[in-house]
Amino acid sequence: MVNRKSVEMLAARIKLRHLQIALALRDTPTAKEVARHANVSESAISKTLAELEDQLGFKLFERAGNGRRPTAMGAQVLPVMEALVARAHSMAEIIVDVRSGAQGGLRIGVATDMGKLSLAPLIHTFNDAHPGIALDVQTGGFQAMTELLQQDGLDALVCYDDSTLVSPALGRLRLAPPQPLVVVANARLSPLAARPGVTLRDLHGQPWCKPRPGTMMHAKLAELFLRAGLDLPPRGIQVSDLLLTDEFIRSTDYLVMLPVAAARRLTTDQAAAVLLIDLHMHNPPTIIVWRRAHEWQPSLLRFLDFCRQRHAPPEGGASGSAFGQER
Repeated sequence: MVNRKSVEMLAARIKLRHLQIALALRDTPTAKEVARHANVSESAISKTLAELEDQLGFKLFERAGNGRRPTAMGAQVLPVMEALVARAHSMAEIIVDVRSGAQGGLRIGVATDMGKLSLAPLIHTFNDAHPGIALDVQTGGFQAMTELLQQDGLDALVCYDDSTLVSPALGRLRLAPPQPLVVVANARLSPLAARPGVTLRDLHGQPWCKPRPGTMMHAKLAELFLRAGLDLPPRGIQVSDLLLTDEFIRSTDYLVMLPVAAARRLTTDQAAAVLLIDLHMHNPPTIIVWRRAHEWQPSLLRFLDFCRQRHAPPEGGASGSAFGQER
């Protein structure tokens, strides 16, 4: 059983400077270089390490040739020290922001067009409520955006739900439920716009705005035509930009498959129409995902609380759906 008093005594004795020196010794070839960068003597570095190891009750490093390497125990605690130093650095940034009157920044990635539709009104309202938080919204493919999140290049990511995002290390909040998928065509130019009883073979013969390979929508479109024993439609173009797709639908006879919420944008002015065919397909839910280790940051906390007030509670880290995703 853990002795709480011993834990509290150890926590009170450990200094941030001790942790910084230990990490520098891990990452720098010699203690002499660490001393030079820290602007202290080499003996001061050795003394600091000895004090820390005395507090811990074990050695952090052992000799390895002409250098050093972490001991088995050191390898367990050094990453924790690194996280604490990083958090202290973030705290310092927040304090500087508070002193200057700023409220920090928030970096949000978007990896799906449905995310763009869900996020735009949310960001607008949040920005009105918290004008002091500097917002930076980036878009990209799923793989690139998730890597950026893991590498601390983003504070939160809006994307389709995916099995790879089910992790105790990640928080998740649903923004939009699954949407039925529909086929949209130009109401005037498409020969299928007014046709009742459209079939998959009818769709296959038309030009399409096709999603790029490797995306969730590309997989959905391939699955749709596979039901009829068909490959993807041969005519059309590959396009990943939502605005360019909109222009093609408004000005040509091309077809596109969209979530019904996205389709409404094109059909409200009657320039486009949803074709009369039930695809029996849905896209995954749209979610916000973030690293739990960073959810203490004030700007992220405010944003997540703001979203929770308008949407369902966050899903548990160990549960969730395993859907396709833009990658």
